[in-house]
Amino acid sequence: MNNANFLRAMALVTAVASLPIAAQHKPLPPPPPGQPQPNSALDDELSQIMRARGITGRVAGAQQLPRISDPIAQLGMQLFFSKALGGEKSVACASCHDPRLGGADGLSLPIGTNAVESDVIGPGRQAVDDDINIPRNSPTIFNTGFANNALFWDGRVQRVTITDDQGNESSFISTPDSGFNQPDVNAADSLVATLSRFPVTSREEMRGEAFESAETNEQVRSHLAQRIGDYGDEAGGLATNDWLQAFREAFNSQADAQTLITFDSIAFALGQYQASFVMVDTDWHRYARGDRGALSVQQKRGAKLFFTPVAEGGAGCVGCHSGERFTNDGFFNLAFPQYGIGTQDNQADIGRAAIDPSPRNQFAFRVPSLINVALTAPYGHAGAYESLEQVVNHYSNPELTVEQFFQRGGACGLKQFSLTAQCDTLNLQARENSEAALALLRQSPFVAANLAPQQKQDLVAFLHALTDKCAKDQQCVRRWVPNRRTPDPDNLRLHAQR
Repeated sequence: MNNANFLRAMALVTAVASLPIAAQHKPLPPPPPGQPQPNSALDDELSQIMRARGITGRVAGAQQLPRISDPIAQLGMQLFFSKALGGEKSVACASCHDPRLGGADGLSLPIGTNAVESDVIGPGRQAVDDDINIPRNSPTIFNTGFANNALFWDGRVQRVTITDDQGNESSFISTPDSGFNQPDVNAADSLVATLSRFPVTSREEMRGEAFESAETNEQVRSHLAQRIGDYGDEAGGLATNDWLQAFREAFNSQADAQTLITFDSIAFALGQYQASFVMVDTDWHRYARGDRGALSVQQKRGAKLFFTPVAEGGAGCVGCHSGERFTNDGFFNLAFPQYGIGTQDNQADIGRAAIDPSPRNQFAFRVPSLINVALTAPYGHAGAYESLEQVVNHYSNPELTVEQFFQRGGACGLKQFSLTAQCDTLNLQARENSEAALALLRQSPFVAANLAPQQKQDLVAFLHALTDKCAKDQQCVRRWVPNRRTPDPDNLRLHAQR
């Protein structure tokens, strides 16, 4: 111990000795953040769990993803917030995926082209005549650059890997344009860039009633590229158009608009922007890298429950939410409440089975990453649960938690629809469809975790430890939001209001 540390230690001993006896026995405050923490028995148990599961606290691939300061990511940001990519120039990508709302929209079910006020985002966004016409909750765009298996709730944009007779692997991307398990020759190189090709073609999400002459998705995209590039059938489609200069600067090219501004380049820029959301600096990951003070004792108890199988007294969450990203990238039926317009004639949403009708895919949805999950309520494919507590209760007792959802009024009990005149229409067939999903869950390997109230609280506390420090900091996430100095090439930027 050097002299300075010795003098500080002696001063502390003297100060404690001068206190009344009762005060001397009060616990000392924890060391400041960043200081070494002594290992507890719980820390030792978690260390064993992490070693057994190969957890390092480092998410592979983060260094290879673009940064928001990159020129093409900046162009992608301008496009992401421009309503010019909406067919009727009334909706932007950011209308349902705002960085300030956890990369989503804070709604149970999103509202796209039929919003009452186009610039209102989040819980205040309302649909014309309360007409909800999109069946699924908006997923977060945070960390989508890490996805290498599938995107969308049903995984309809998917990377398919095949192995030949010699054991050599190759892969392609399958999309709704190509059909399930078939290569889409127009797909981008990455899933996140390919993802950007589809919301713009949906009448409910972004297209609206524009481009009536377009008979295919590719024709819709061509119209949008011509609009942004100010050429072809859409020349003059924007009253203000400085996009060519923006593309030339981002791509460092002096090519003409028809060469440079294609939908491929638009999708690439949008993909670079979304992939730049590297939001994995969480308390848990710092703990896994050795900072034993990064988690509270309650969060450590929750972590142990999370990683321990149900058969051993844990919650068993790791069965699906595994690895550094907390997902196995698979599909599973958890029988979250069915309500809303669904995807079928009976208003059911059968999930993955709509594109791959295997029995195991009935009511199955993509297992999301849990990183930043505390920021992305409401939860589930239709946003039926408004808190993490409700989600944890579902894993403990699905039948009871679904019944409680309906006792609260089903759709009418959700904040988004509680004051709407049409909420009862979202409950049509909801109980029957929910029971169908529950019946399949009972036949699956799923085993409910019998958790005590304190254990549930511990588990929720741990889930809060999976939040990136930037993602929850409004000042930090503003780097992904255009500011006054950011060029506005078409004067159609979404000026979000809440």
